[in-house]
Amino acid sequence: MILHDTIYEWDGKSNDGEKPVAWWPGAYRIRIIDLTAGTPQVIHLKSRAVICRNRDKGTSIRNCIESFAKKVSQKYDLDITRVLWVEIGQEDPSDVQIATLKRVSPMGGNDLFAASWRPARPNELESLSPFLVDFTDDPPLEPPKAQGH
Repeated sequence: MILHDTIYEWDGKSNDGEKPVAWWPGAYRIRIIDLTAGTPQVIHLKSRAVICRNRDKGTSIRNCIESFAKKVSQKYDLDITRVLWVEIGQEDPSDVQIATLKRVSPMGGNDLFAASWRPARPNELESLSPFLVDFTDDPPLEPPKAQGH
C-alpha cells in the first residue's frame, strides 16, 4: 500500500540550525510503501520501503543516503532501520539499487550509520514491482477540490 507519493527537496542550506541532507541542493521523487499490507501474518524485517528517483536537480543520495534517510524518517515517522531504501536509476530505470544502513554508533538520538549500496535481489524486485510501474519524476496530481456554488 502506498502511504506517501511526493517530491522531497532540499536547498543545501542550514536554515533551521540542522545539517541539510547535503550541502548541494537536490530533489527526489519518493514513494513510501507499507510492505506489510496484505500479509499481516508475516513478520517483516523491513516493514516499509522508500522508493526514490533523482529528479535531475542536484546531488545524488548515493553520496548522502545517511542524511537523506534520517530526514525522510523524521518527517514521515519511519524507523530508519526497518526501511528498505531503494533508488531507481535516473538514466536506466531497470537499475534498482538498495541502500544498507548499519548503525555504527548510537549518539543520543543522532546515531551514526555506515551505508553501502547493492543491486536489488530478485525477491525484492518482485515485491516492489507493483509500485514501480508508474514511478516517473512527478507524483500524481492531487484531485481538484470541489468548489462551492
